[in-house]
Parts: sequence; C-alpha cells; structure tokens
Amino acid sequence: MNKLKSRRFWITILSNVVAITVVFRQMGGTFGIVCGIIGTLAASISYMITECKVDVARAGATFDELNKLIKEFKEVRGSGKGST
Repeated sequence: MNKLKSRRFWITILSNVVAITVVFRQMGGTFGIVCGIIGTLAASISYMITECKVDVARAGATFDELNKLIKEFKEVRGSGKGST
C-alpha cells in the first residue's frame, strides 16, 4: 500500500501513460513511436532499479538488526550458563 503513496511510482505511471499514448497515436511518425517505446522502457527500468536499491537497503538494515539480536541472545545465554 505504501507504493501507491510513492511519488516515484506515480511519476513512473504517468511517464508510461504518456509514452504509450505517443506510440498508439503515432505522434511524430516513426521517430515518435521509437521515442515512446524508449520512454516507457526507461521509466519502467529506472523505477525497478530504484526500488531494488531501496529493498536492498531495507534488507541490509534488517539483517544487521537480526545479527545484533543474535549476538545479544548469545551473550545473555552464555552469562546465564556461567552463573549456575
């Protein structure tokens, strides 16, 4: 649901709509069609790359937090064994 609030998402959607409109209306002849196709691909690919980077950063942060929790758990568990 957060994706629907993203400015990147809406800019990508609008870019694709404009590019597809150019292709189907054949504005600018062959040159316009090629530009429309390139525009659609560029908008979609840049959105995917950006979202991948965001997901990688989010996953990295989650992985780091998980490692900290595991380390703390091992420390607590290790200190508990020594006291008994």
